[in-house]
Amino acid sequence: MTKLLLESFLQHTYVRSNLVYRISLLTKFLNFVFFTENDKDVKENMIEQFAKNSREPPKDIDFLRALPQSFLETFTRNSFREELDKMSKELEHLSVLSITVPITLPFEHIEAIGQWVRNVISHNAMLDVSVDPTISAGCMFVWKDILYDFSFEHYLNLHKKEIYTQIVSSLPGGHR
Repeated sequence: MTKLLLESFLQHTYVRSNLVYRISLLTKFLNFVFFTENDKDVKENMIEQFAKNSREPPKDIDFLRALPQSFLETFTRNSFREELDKMSKELEHLSVLSITVPITLPFEHIEAIGQWVRNVISHNAMLDVSVDPTISAGCMFVWKDILYDFSFEHYLNLHKKEIYTQIVSSLPGGHR
């Protein structure tokens, strides 16, 4: 059952850190459901009650709303912590594509990259995104312990002689 729960989460989440965060968000929500003065059952209106009583950002509440009711109903007061712990442990077994980019990418771009990774590379792969402004252009990524460097600096280093030759040949007098 835990794999099915995790796959339901993966439908809405592409970055590993976001997945960890959303598991903690779900934990807060289920604590609210099961340990406040409610009727101890995950009902559709519980998300709205949680939204009123918590200070979670609207995007987090929207994420909870996007989860199917059947997903939420699988948790019980006695089992939810154990199931969420199992989900967290399953994260260790997911494939991770680590990508380093020169600037922080908008959510829409990360989501598009995540969808591409899931369609082309692996259907359960997660992104691990980091920012390194020294890259200046392009990106680097690691997949299965192999670094793929598409940075501008790497390109320049690979083609240093050709670039130098082109520059020198374009100078007045043709060469130096």
